[in-house]
Amino acid sequence: MMKHLRLLAGVLVAGAFLSSCVSAPTAGRASSGLSPKVAALVDEAVFEVVVKKAAADSLTYDKPLDWNSVPYAIRTDEYYSIGTAFAVSRTDLVTAFHVIDLGEASLVYDAYYIRDSRGGVYEVDSVKRGSNERDFLVFTVKGRTFDRYFEFQKTFTTGAQVYSVGNALGEGIVVRNGLILGTIPEEESGRWQRLKSSADGNPGNSGGPLITPDGKVVGVVAALKDNILYSLPAAALLDVPEGTLRFRQRLTYGHLLLANTLTKVYETETALPAPYREVRKAVTDRYVPAYDGAMKELFQAAPAYLDGSANAYLLSAVADASFPELAFVDKDDNQWKMSDLKVDRFNLPDDGSVLQAKVGGYSFLKVDLPKTMKLDSVLSDPRTLMDLILKGVSLERGLGGNEKYRILSFGAPSETGEYRDRAGRPWLRARWTVEFEDRALIAYILPLPDGPAVIWTYQPTGRTGVYDWDLRAVCDRVQTGYKGTFPEWERFLALGRLLPDAFKDVAFRWSEADRTVALRTPEFSMTAGPEVFPWTAASSLFLSPAYYFQGGKVRYGFRKLLVQRDVRGRDFAILYKNIKPDSRLGAKAAEGWDALVTARAPFDGKPGINPKDNVGALGAILTRSEASADALYSLYLSMEEPGGEEALSARFGALKSGIEFQR
Repeated sequence: MMKHLRLLAGVLVAGAFLSSCVSAPTAGRASSGLSPKVAALVDEAVFEVVVKKAAADSLTYDKPLDWNSVPYAIRTDEYYSIGTAFAVSRTDLVTAFHVIDLGEASLVYDAYYIRDSRGGVYEVDSVKRGSNERDFLVFTVKGRTFDRYFEFQKTFTTGAQVYSVGNALGEGIVVRNGLILGTIPEEESGRWQRLKSSADGNPGNSGGPLITPDGKVVGVVAALKDNILYSLPAAALLDVPEGTLRFRQRLTYGHLLLANTLTKVYETETALPAPYREVRKAVTDRYVPAYDGAMKELFQAAPAYLDGSANAYLLSAVADASFPELAFVDKDDNQWKMSDLKVDRFNLPDDGSVLQAKVGGYSFLKVDLPKTMKLDSVLSDPRTLMDLILKGVSLERGLGGNEKYRILSFGAPSETGEYRDRAGRPWLRARWTVEFEDRALIAYILPLPDGPAVIWTYQPTGRTGVYDWDLRAVCDRVQTGYKGTFPEWERFLALGRLLPDAFKDVAFRWSEADRTVALRTPEFSMTAGPEVFPWTAASSLFLSPAYYFQGGKVRYGFRKLLVQRDVRGRDFAILYKNIKPDSRLGAKAAEGWDALVTARAPFDGKPGINPKDNVGALGAILTRSEASADALYSLYLSMEEPGGEEALSARFGALKSGIEFQR
């Protein structure tokens, strides 16, 4: 079982950031014993930071949303309140950087605003100074100047009284008192001090001022941990030169498939003043190549995926099903291996089903299409596929109460595309934007004869580029077999550009009239008529391509062929390419290979019949004109009611005579 979880890149902070996800119109402002003069300053110069609610909701639910279950103030507000800002000059305001986060570009909330005590709303305009590390931003807004504003005070005394001022819980500006408790160095290398106080804070307080009784700002509120409020001291803010935004993150990179991690510092500077959208674009655009370089370095530091000394288990693995399994590095021995994910099954109408496994923030799914649906219909319209999956897999939304609403559809995807992985397999990419949560469902879809495999993850919209990179790396290392009925194979092989490279030279034909099936691959071909089994439209074929080591190099080709007469799966034949095992796989693997070389049972060419169950089987090692010392083909036939050893041998002979090797 694969157990590694993806490490989310990010910066550790002293405590939970106090941004609010609650929305409400500005409430009355509590002064908490401030002098009338300072209370008036708070009323005039402290503001909510808000974003406008998304107008759209692309989702369809199983029942109408009961908005009456949401508090009146929240459901009637046009905005979400996310933090606090305060004026420090006629034009400039200050907030915490993580409130107006210019390090991520949300696909839903494109604009930031401030809202005053009278309900006036003004969009953020230009950025004048900032640092994500120190967690502050100095900015202006459109159409508003400030007659009253705060002044900074660089000095403070431990034990002195202070007040936290902020939009607590998104319910309006409140003031709460406390004492300065001292300072603590910032976590990485102590380049500045964080100010600690006993003043209270809630989500929404982030970016608000920490003030003295006479209204001087000694800090910008950032985080709360264990009832201690952490703020950026005014001196640490003023130390950052004007006209500069410094963005620096110490990030730990990891990946679902790897055991190793990598820590790097990403930093960039942007000249100011500049419109905040331009600043955000500059920071996020520059991070794209930085992330690409860091992840490539991470994978290069891991054991080589196909070449090298850590691939004995991986190169011996062959998929026995069409569910997508992953190659991953086992942290216990640093070897590449194949996962064995725990799978849940969900039924769909008309004998369809969805298999799902979850690991590390990703879902891996295999959809067996209902009989009434064709593969091309779900490949041409990702919405059709997603709506089908949601008939089986239950995804829900809440509104804050106990009531849950099942999602029936995400609507049409916001974006589609294609990706061809390193094995030459085409993946369809679709992204759905979930507006109410500012998240995106990113899905990669692999066409298979009986229905696609799907890998998806549900992440903040500002991180879609990061997770696209990660998903493509997963697609590159997925292993799956290809299964379908004979008619499904005919449709699959007619997909054209959506056909994997390995299948470009595969030919398949079957005739219900004469009960004959014929398959040709680059490695082998098979023709089997009714003297083997009476093939029908319900008969099925399974092909498993895989990487393997032969002749001193890594190859990619078909290792397993399974044909079944009907859905019961009792009458079947298997052609298998056996590769001499690496010595690191141990004595058991070596004994199995020796049994093949010496043609021991069940591959001794002798029929065997179980009279009790009336089941017969016969297997043999097939010879080739150009025999290889490190590869052997085995053929195995099993059937109910074999009709005696002679009849079973005749069927096996007919099957064997229809097999030819291409190289």
